[in-house]
Amino acid sequence: MPRRLSAVLSPAEALPSAVTALVVDVIRATTTAAFLLDGGARELVLTAEVAQARAEARQRGALLAGERGGLPPEGFDLGNSPREVHPGRVRGRTVVMTTTNGTRAAVRAAVAAERVGLAALVNVGAAVRWAAARGGDVVLVAAGREGRAALDDAYALGALVARFRGLEPDARLDDGARLAQALFLAHPDPRPLLQSSAAAAALAQVGLAADVEVCARTDALAVLPELAAREGAALRFRPVYPKGV
Repeated sequence: MPRRLSAVLSPAEALPSAVTALVVDVIRATTTAAFLLDGGARELVLTAEVAQARAEARQRGALLAGERGGLPPEGFDLGNSPREVHPGRVRGRTVVMTTTNGTRAAVRAAVAAERVGLAALVNVGAAVRWAAARGGDVVLVAAGREGRAALDDAYALGALVARFRGLEPDARLDDGARLAQALFLAHPDPRPLLQSSAAAAALAQVGLAADVEVCARTDALAVLPELAAREGAALRFRPVYPKGV
């Protein structure tokens, strides 16, 4: 029987059972995560809360990255901007990351699924190849924004659905996946749609509007951050480079 592909568009929705989950916070956490690992970070540790991130970073001798209100908390080495990622700074290092929406969505997905990857437009092809190579049903999880559905994440989920259907035309879509795919197909250029989102407006207010352009670069990276271990309240991700069509 063809596998089921579900899309959870809002943090308020319950996650369906699935073997594999792809988590999306396209503006900006999962985009930045991909850049960090592609830039040579040895591993990425995600936590839901700032205090947890500080503790993990002290224990691991790691860099601290993330945001609250779009900006890095006091004492953090990096924010949540893909434009801040420079290989000379992150290569060979462990990076501990916490964000308002994305890292919390990853923690939530890790409870529901056996395997978890972090997806965005910049690595949509790698994410789909990674998920397609594994058996079982797949759930796409939008981080959303402050507990509600987000236009930018729904669009990125649609890009994943459309690309997945290209590999597996018989995949069974739930209504969330169909809605996301319809949004994606109606807007072939991601930049105007992402720039019209509430997330983009919030970044503009803190002087980071240029991040949106980076988040819209489809298939810019070949890396997929894959969950390697659950360590208490932290999730440790490693870089993988899926092969295939």
